[in-house]
Amino acid sequence: MNNKYALVLVNIKGLGVKTFSYIIPDEIKDIIKIGQAVLVPFGRQGLINAFVVGFSNYLPEEIKAKKINKIIDETQLFTLDYLKLTEWVANYYMTDLVTVLNMVIPLKLLEHNSKSEEYIEFITDNNATKRQLIILNQLKEKGKTKLITFEKEVKTTRSTIKKLIENGCIKLTTDEIYRNPLQIFEQKVEPLFELSGEQKEVYEKISKKINSDNKFPILLHGVTASGKTEVYFKLIKDTLDKGKNILFLAPEIALASQLTKRLTKKFGINDVAIWHSSISEGERYDVWQKLNKNEIKILAGARSAVFAPLQNIGLIIIDEEHESAYKQNNPAPRYDTRVIAQKLAEFHNAPLLLGSATPDIVSYYKAKNSGTLFELKHRFNNVPLAKTSVINMQEHKRAAYKGTISKILETEIRETLEKDQQVIILVNRRGYSTFTQCQSCGTVLECKNCAIPIVWHSDEQVFKCHYCGSTQSFPDECPECGSNALHNTGLGIQKVELLIKEMFPDAKIERLDSDSLSRKNEHIKLLDRFQNKEIDILIGTQMVAKGLDNPNVTLVGVISADASFNLPDFRAPERGFQLLTQVAGRVGRGEFKGKVLFQTYNPDFYALESAKEQNYEDFYTTEIKAREDFDYPPFSKIIRLILSSENQFRTEKSSMEIAMRLRIMVDKFGIKEKLEVLGPTECVIGRLQNKYRYQILIKNKIEEKGHNFISKFLSQMIMPKDIKLAIDVDPLDIL
Repeated sequence: MNNKYALVLVNIKGLGVKTFSYIIPDEIKDIIKIGQAVLVPFGRQGLINAFVVGFSNYLPEEIKAKKINKIIDETQLFTLDYLKLTEWVANYYMTDLVTVLNMVIPLKLLEHNSKSEEYIEFITDNNATKRQLIILNQLKEKGKTKLITFEKEVKTTRSTIKKLIENGCIKLTTDEIYRNPLQIFEQKVEPLFELSGEQKEVYEKISKKINSDNKFPILLHGVTASGKTEVYFKLIKDTLDKGKNILFLAPEIALASQLTKRLTKKFGINDVAIWHSSISEGERYDVWQKLNKNEIKILAGARSAVFAPLQNIGLIIIDEEHESAYKQNNPAPRYDTRVIAQKLAEFHNAPLLLGSATPDIVSYYKAKNSGTLFELKHRFNNVPLAKTSVINMQEHKRAAYKGTISKILETEIRETLEKDQQVIILVNRRGYSTFTQCQSCGTVLECKNCAIPIVWHSDEQVFKCHYCGSTQSFPDECPECGSNALHNTGLGIQKVELLIKEMFPDAKIERLDSDSLSRKNEHIKLLDRFQNKEIDILIGTQMVAKGLDNPNVTLVGVISADASFNLPDFRAPERGFQLLTQVAGRVGRGEFKGKVLFQTYNPDFYALESAKEQNYEDFYTTEIKAREDFDYPPFSKIIRLILSSENQFRTEKSSMEIAMRLRIMVDKFGIKEKLEVLGPTECVIGRLQNKYRYQILIKNKIEEKGHNFISKFLSQMIMPKDIKLAIDVDPLDIL
């Protein structure tokens, strides 16, 4: 190597993660590599840890670079290919490389002499057997164990946990089980299930496609309970047999944990690891090291796992690929895991397999037109889909319990409970009501920081803003007219919970939403109780539509089934259809037939009709035509620019100036038909956290060429200091 300077990544208290250039001493020029840990001088901090992320031969004259002190470890903790992926992410999402690296690299890698440690409970306390104490003393002599006598805990590296478990020295709390299931599932490997006729046929077709062409993502569209996971497992086995590794992604942490348990049962504990944002820095560091040594064959995880440095990838699976949880909205980089996974698959020449009962419209369109769409049209063992009925509340509201629970739904709930079967009620609205209005002057109470209605939460007797999190008490009078005519209006999940408890006082009823969960992993425990028939009626937001496979659930009721369709967003029909179809799929999965009831004021809406029939193709046919008519994805790619500040006039003026300059440039290059600039307009949520918001939407119909054009234009923009510009590439909502 002849490079003179190394660009290194550091983490400095007060500065955060930054990059700086250092001179490469002659004695290490031949061995220094990207991804190595080095020791560098940094002002009053003295010598600090850093990571090499690039090289150069030139620096501006005003920069006086210092020398690297030494290489701490010659091991490359990330490769050049990994760095290329992060650079691609930075370029595609129009942010800087440091922002991306700050997100993906565990901070513990930047700590000097860091060691991966965690605490586990020592259960033998004063009654420890002689054998147990001998084991612990041996570990302590090796410097791997430290006894904390007053807390009766053992501090140990993760590599010794297995030994301690085997010898009865430790136990793990429930929280630790959910956080890291690999520590307890030391069971015999179970054989894979035999695939059914339809499953086997689809598996063979996908295998043939994988072996012939990895150019396009493969989409497995299977109705709920069709057995997609068993097809995944068979493909995983094939990939392992080829000596390759697998990345398996789920949309949420709870689902990733459930998935990891299933993977360890099928493929053993030693080759499986889990990765998501809630594992500790120490755990991330530990898994990172194992990945770097190629000691992990199957990595399961949520959104951020796409950045884990898994080597030798032979297959990437994204389950429930339609879920919006795969998109990070804040902070930057505002990445979409599915987009990055496709680029990662290209780097490794590996197939990318997407799976869903309700695929994203864009994914379905691309797969359908590239010959990579495969479908499971029947449930496993031909179990029938649940019968779905629509209750028109325009006709049934008068007879409904307090205008909310129709007589039909009430009767079905009662009959289901009499059979000792279980019920799910979906109410996709948090809080007690949707807004609070003065019946005298019409004023709707809004958040003081955001231009949206505040929502009354009866549990805590406070108003909450679901965007900034601020709270306030119920005012004595209307802030506008001074009357005492304030009234909670609309229907939230807390109100439905109270009504259901009034109607069925002897039933065991629980609510599942983000407001009811005060502790980490509490939702997993609640779902376990539901699975064990300790709950009769589970009332929840969209959380109840995911990952539930309870054969004793025979009734699903949806309150305000049309609520999701009323958002001012072009994806609202798709999101509503997906939610209703997914929750309908939770019922009738066992030996008992199931029923689904949609309560609605808009029974003829096409998306609701398609959800009733659980007919994705009908919904797709209507939706894709609307998308084409208005040039929305997949017929364009959208870039959303959001300007915000505390000064509304300056925010609007700046957004108008950017839009005007962009239109001039687009017109100058003769591409205004292919690069359409819309706006600026005030955002649907015009004020958020005391910042006024305006947006510009850009419809890009020339793919990479248009993307590069916009990126170059924005890179030359100099924003006023009081105006913040957020760039959202491929936004999933425009609120």
